[in-house]
Amino acid sequence: MEERKKILYGSFGIAVFLHVVIIGLFSKTQVLGLNALVGAVLVYVLWRATAGRRAALFVSLAVAIVIEAIAWGVAWYYEQQVTEEEAKLIRFQAPPPILEKNFDLAKQPEISEVQMEMLASLSPPDLPTDINAIADVSAIGSDLLGAVLPGSQVLGTFSGAKAEDLAFDEVEMIELTETAAPVQEALSLKQELLNVQDLDFGRYQAILIQDPENKRNIRGFFNMSVMDYDLANKSTDRFPTAVEELMRYMRDHTRINARIEGVTLRLSDSQIFKEPFLYMTGNNAIFQFSSTEEQNLGEYLRQGGFLFAEEIRHANSEGSLEGSGAGTAGTIFDRQFKALMKDENVLAGDGARWQRVEKDHPLFSSFYDFGDGPPKGGAPGGNVFDLEMLELRGRVAVIFSDLNISWFWGDPNADARERGLQFGVNLIVFALTQPGGIANVSQYAQ
Repeated sequence: MEERKKILYGSFGIAVFLHVVIIGLFSKTQVLGLNALVGAVLVYVLWRATAGRRAALFVSLAVAIVIEAIAWGVAWYYEQQVTEEEAKLIRFQAPPPILEKNFDLAKQPEISEVQMEMLASLSPPDLPTDINAIADVSAIGSDLLGAVLPGSQVLGTFSGAKAEDLAFDEVEMIELTETAAPVQEALSLKQELLNVQDLDFGRYQAILIQDPENKRNIRGFFNMSVMDYDLANKSTDRFPTAVEELMRYMRDHTRINARIEGVTLRLSDSQIFKEPFLYMTGNNAIFQFSSTEEQNLGEYLRQGGFLFAEEIRHANSEGSLEGSGAGTAGTIFDRQFKALMKDENVLAGDGARWQRVEKDHPLFSSFYDFGDGPPKGGAPGGNVFDLEMLELRGRVAVIFSDLNISWFWGDPNADARERGLQFGVNLIVFALTQPGGIANVSQYAQ
């Protein structure tokens, strides 16, 4: 009896194991065949092991078959549902064509024969191949030319010259592209005849348009900014009216609409990166620049900025500069400024390569001519006679002065003041037109 139970239980366990394995590894058809085979073997073993109690065996088999059928029915039902859902998900319906576009496609017009005949009748006759036949006409004969060539337009009056002697003005043809909506393309002052003053809306701080034929025929606008720093004394380290007077002189004597921005700028202000020209003066102030300000100054100069810095001296109550120490090297401002330029956060080694601005430098002929170099009337008795400059990749980034040129701008009683104002114009024009500067607008005026 015990031996039969072992056979019974073992057979049942093996059957269940094989059933699970078969379901997991084989397809539906294979599962059905293998399960039938395993079931037949199981029935045979159970038949042999249940002698005398076969009624219970039949009941158990019936229950197992019913449960198996239910399981297969449920599996089949859910399989059908999944298949139907997958079929729905993979259906693709093409979207309707998009008729609205950002541009219009040029189509070949459909013209009827009647329209073609009408257009042919409106076309002007072909011009003669020999232009000499029509070019040798007088001013009176120009009317006859209009009668001979109906539909043509005579521009100006004919001189009676032969065809090979006629001179025609050069005309630039601009190819236009048609779009559904107007599009703002590249700015071209030359082709679109824009008024440069129309560009003075805050995006640009300066734009100058030069005339290759005449350096004085320069037009544009310029918004100047003054650099401020801690411990700068307005009465000794600045000429409060210098920039305002220089801007007024530029407006009166050039075609440049020059003005000063209403506020001074600190190096911590990101606005400096839009300024093409920075102006800085000092006398006995002590520099205290943060690392951020130093880094901003270095980045500004490397990105095309221009800085004019000057050590200044004010005249006494009688308007004289005698004994003021103007125009001397090694002053407090001189030493501090040059140390600032060669600081690691500013220009490092490039900030120590000072050069003298020679008398044939373009600075001295950018607008007015200064054959003898910069004006020296603001530094009587001094030991400095030239300006100094720092170049970055061939572009002048910094000009330093010990010559007190700002005195000409800010003191209405300065001797030979106009010459100093003219040099201020040269400084600005040179800085704004040299290649590589922030205000170089050659890309806008091709």
